[in-house]
Amino acid sequence: MTRAVLAATLSLLLSAPAAHAALPEFPNELPGDVTASSVRSDPDTWLVGARPGAASAKIADRYGARHSGLGNYVVERSRAKALAGDLETAGLLLYAQANTILKTKQTVPDDPFSTPPNAWRAKVAPQVFMPPAVAPTSPLIALVDAAADATHPEWAGSNFSTIPGVPVTSSHGTATAAVAAAPLNGVGILGVWPSARALNVPLPVAPGTEGGITCASSGEAIGKAIQAGAAVINMSYGSPSRCAAEWVQLYFGIAKGIIPVAAAGNEFQEGNPLEFPASLPHVVTVAATTPDDRSAIFSNANTAVDLSAPGVGILTAVPPALDTDGAQDGYQAMDGTSFSAPMVSAAMAWVRAARPDLTPDRVVEAVKRSATDVVAPDGVNRPGWDPLTGFGVLNVGAALQIPVDKLPIQDPLEPNDNLVWVDGTAFGKASTPVWQGGKQVEVNGLMDKTEDPVDVYRIIIPAKKSAKISVIPRFGDPSLEVFTTEAISVNDVDGRVARSRVSGSKKTERVTVRNRGSKKRSYFVAIKPQGSSRYQERQYSLRVR
Repeated sequence: MTRAVLAATLSLLLSAPAAHAALPEFPNELPGDVTASSVRSDPDTWLVGARPGAASAKIADRYGARHSGLGNYVVERSRAKALAGDLETAGLLLYAQANTILKTKQTVPDDPFSTPPNAWRAKVAPQVFMPPAVAPTSPLIALVDAAADATHPEWAGSNFSTIPGVPVTSSHGTATAAVAAAPLNGVGILGVWPSARALNVPLPVAPGTEGGITCASSGEAIGKAIQAGAAVINMSYGSPSRCAAEWVQLYFGIAKGIIPVAAAGNEFQEGNPLEFPASLPHVVTVAATTPDDRSAIFSNANTAVDLSAPGVGILTAVPPALDTDGAQDGYQAMDGTSFSAPMVSAAMAWVRAARPDLTPDRVVEAVKRSATDVVAPDGVNRPGWDPLTGFGVLNVGAALQIPVDKLPIQDPLEPNDNLVWVDGTAFGKASTPVWQGGKQVEVNGLMDKTEDPVDVYRIIIPAKKSAKISVIPRFGDPSLEVFTTEAISVNDVDGRVARSRVSGSKKTERVTVRNRGSKKRSYFVAIKPQGSSRYQERQYSLRVR
């Protein structure tokens, strides 16, 4: 399921300055703006984001705004400018944007006999690999999707549940959940991790639309998945526009160790746009393949694609009343990256359970880097990552067996792609400093052009003291910059107090920063890629003393 193309693209990261002061990381639009007025959105409400905390809540209460989680507020459109203005005056404004209508695009059912039933599961998870026994503490897969039919016979004896209150009007939520977790019960199909703990977090349909959801609803549902204790969040939907409420909640989840997985999109033949949340950094992006391991003709292709999974002719459960293939038996063959994504989500949960020694980011790498490399559409075998299928087709068995020494190092303190994620603006609390004076510390980190473009670390320099900071390249060529607390992004040159850009993958970057004040002070160390290496990745060691 994907959201239809919106009428205009929202303000993107580091876009040109807007008319209202907010952070450059996020959309910044208010009623009456040219961009905002061209976006299809809820006519009655607006979204305003603020730094989480009591001060923001007090201001929002004055305007009757409804809190939808982590500093996100839904307010009457007529009150949006005033609310944003008061938050701006108080230095608390994070973003403002229309409460966009995200029209879902249902996938087209395929002929139910076009592929053998269940052939897709055998391809990604052969029967020789037994899933872990499911316990109350097993990793929870939260599927943010259309409301699912929990009464379907497929769920007999399962660990599947749904948050009540949203009517079942689409087959999509049932279908994606079954792909991930349908139990071994003699009924219907078998999910990738049979009877895994799975929770459907329903997205309400926006009034007056045909299956549309709002940006606010997406962010709020992701927040509910986090509160429910999800280990993996599956999102089989997307839009060419970024939704700030969704973005903030996802990054908050990543900071808690949750793995987000999203469908790459089905618009390759319609312009192949980048889809969000799939194209956000740190989100595992899943493309679709055919039964013969070729990229599906509809599957989006771009640098954000991490891996792929079967997405053509996927026989899965649907509400019997919504079964449109003529049989009305509650099963239907479906096409789309929507069904590839939950296969990967279930695999992520399975590997988390089976390999508890791996941190969440290394679980992601284990699943990605063990994928089965496949032939390009032109028939040429080009080993390694490609924008159509990523690292290849999901292979659960290989992910369970890939040696630890074949994985990248743990990447600490993510998400830290910009100051807003580290200085307390987005999450209401600044990140733990990696150095506060005293003996030398060393942090080993990774960057990736698409998945992790910048790393920012907080340090505290005691009064009248200095910090000597160095970045040693381990792979690729990083640069080094240091910012004060007055800076609002890693591109804010006015807030930058030091910089080192020595060209060369073997050259150490070094700066010294002195706090001349009478009190200790926070600074932010930003590490960015430089040079024209064909490799997306960078690895480095940060030392501070």
